[in-house]
Amino acid sequence: MSEEKQLNIIEKKLMSDTALNDPATIEGIKNLIEKTAPLVQAGRFNNIIDLLSLISDNIQFLDEAALEKTTKVGEEILALGWTTGNAVRMANAQTAALEKPPGLFQLMSSLNDPDVRRSLHFFIGTMRIIGRQMKND
Repeated sequence: MSEEKQLNIIEKKLMSDTALNDPATIEGIKNLIEKTAPLVQAGRFNNIIDLLSLISDNIQFLDEAALEKTTKVGEEILALGWTTGNAVRMANAQTAALEKPPGLFQLMSSLNDPDVRRSLHFFIGTMRIIGRQMKND
């Protein structure tokens, strides 16, 4: 069978599907082919397929509890990033509003603020845990 005849058969089969008769679908497929052509030509598309297979295999082997735990960790990391980003932006705005940096006694008096003491306690506790882990390594 000639190559042209095979292409005609494939085209007829594709056009018989109603989803492929939609112009938006055809345009989307054209865009997809244009974007993936360099990956296919360079042999890099195989890497993407291998990565998708690896992800799929890992999801298949995860039980419900492990999947839930993984999702929870992801949510906690996202929340930590959001909280840290907000804190840094707020502190940056407050610092930028200062005419001159605070003196030593002003810094010491800020230790009377319970929020400052709470955050220092958190920071020191975190450093203690990191130090303990470094000692055990």
